[in-house]
Amino acid sequence: MAGSSSVLLCRHLGSDAARTSLEDDLARRLSDSGRTVLITPHLYHLPHGSDAWHEIAALPGDLAVLGWISPRAIECLLREHAGIEPAIAVDLSGPDDPFAAIEAALAPAESPGDVRELDLPVSARWYPVIDRSRCTSCRHCLQFCLFGVYEAQERRVVAVRPDSCKDGCPACARVCPHGAIIFPLSDEPAIAGMPGTVMQPDAAARRMFYVRTGRHCPLCGKVAEAGQQPAPGEAACVECGAPVERPDEAPSLVHEEIDALISELDALTPGGEGE
Repeated sequence: MAGSSSVLLCRHLGSDAARTSLEDDLARRLSDSGRTVLITPHLYHLPHGSDAWHEIAALPGDLAVLGWISPRAIECLLREHAGIEPAIAVDLSGPDDPFAAIEAALAPAESPGDVRELDLPVSARWYPVIDRSRCTSCRHCLQFCLFGVYEAQERRVVAVRPDSCKDGCPACARVCPHGAIIFPLSDEPAIAGMPGTVMQPDAAARRMFYVRTGRHCPLCGKVAEAGQQPAPGEAACVECGAPVERPDEAPSLVHEEIDALISELDALTPGGEGE
């Protein structure tokens, strides 16, 4: 069934001739197939509040997006800054044929296509992208960040000063208990939000979460305290690290069966209960 659809094509940042050639070729082929194509600078580097986000939000019909970051990062950026959900997002650095993926995802075009490009100056940025589908507003990132990137606003945590983030620092993504923070340019697939990956905090990061938020551990029910360490030989909760009592050893079914057998034998022996 024919229908209205658009394609957002986000250029790479830099002067890579091979990438530019790929972008231009895709724009031409998509336009020839009847798609409305809007070319913008790299989506991640667009300033927050830029008019480009409004133009993206105004694109007609189902939206397909091509960019140089993970599909999950693309989707999160569009939700946060344009208030839209793309029909498909494609990482141009991935192995799949982007043109074929777009054509398969969108309905056949019903009108001639065209290409328009927003020629906006952008510079390289490094800041956290919050995946709202995973974020629980626990504020662990806010309490952990040393650079004042985050604020709590109306029960949500927001990166209000994204460019205050230290270039190359993904620390808040490492400690997020829900894997809700993405740094799309990271070399680590889970932190970059690559398909099939979600960043999981290690034991130390999980313990820090309970200390800083004051939440009850779902395993032991305790509230971990800063500096609290189990004494030598004392058991610790595997989730929050708080000292816990060792559970009483459960009775062994094997031992119970042996005891019952011995009782039966006693009853059969002279002087036993069976006499």
